[in-house]
Amino acid sequence: MKIIFGFFFSLLLSLSIQDIAAQGSVPGYHDPALSRNKLLREQQGEGVYKLIGAYKVKGISYLFGQKLVADIFSVKETAANVNINYDTYNQEIEFFSAESPAKPLVKTPGDIDSFVVKPQADAGINEELHFIYGPLTGSSEKAYFQVITSGKRFNLYKRYKSELGYVSDNYIQSELRQFDMLSDYFYYDAVTKKMKKIKLNLSNVTKEFKSVKDISGIATNDDFTSDPEAAMRKIFAVLNEG
Repeated sequence: MKIIFGFFFSLLLSLSIQDIAAQGSVPGYHDPALSRNKLLREQQGEGVYKLIGAYKVKGISYLFGQKLVADIFSVKETAANVNINYDTYNQEIEFFSAESPAKPLVKTPGDIDSFVVKPQADAGINEELHFIYGPLTGSSEKAYFQVITSGKRFNLYKRYKSELGYVSDNYIQSELRQFDMLSDYFYYDAVTKKMKKIKLNLSNVTKEFKSVKDISGIATNDDFTSDPEAAMRKIFAVLNEG
């Protein structure tokens, strides 16, 4: 009995940690896209899932959980104000044309160089969101990176991805999973030509850039708690001066 209890306690603890991680890497801050996708997953009815291999997967892996209005760009083509789904699980982009409004044309990672998501009230998007294909940002990852801020030397990006996680209230169906959407931040240094992952908190950011400039007085811990991306924009504006 003790062994069984210990197993379930460990499982529940692991699931709780995963759930916290799915909210993003910044304590106290809730990413709008992650929060919306989690809410939509919780609102899904029983028996609603997507088949992926041997798994029945609950939730939605599309960014903001719905169609988005966007402009898309590639070497071969561009399109303005089209409806798209950005699938953060496989990094595919589905877009719907006037000729095929019901069945989307699927673009694999790299087919689209970049895309710009337009403000959309029903999705909770208040400003344009710019995404660039990873290898075009300096990353080797075949994923799309949202531009948070850019400058002469340093650019800051956010990458969304969805993973298959365990369902916290499921103890019977071994094949049941859920989409856990995550976000991570990266910066590109034009001097070193490297992309590096970074955690958005004042202590870590101050240490990361101490060889470039003392940025300890530019933002506070409260700034990072309330809106870490706004805090990073202020810091990167100073880092990119001169």
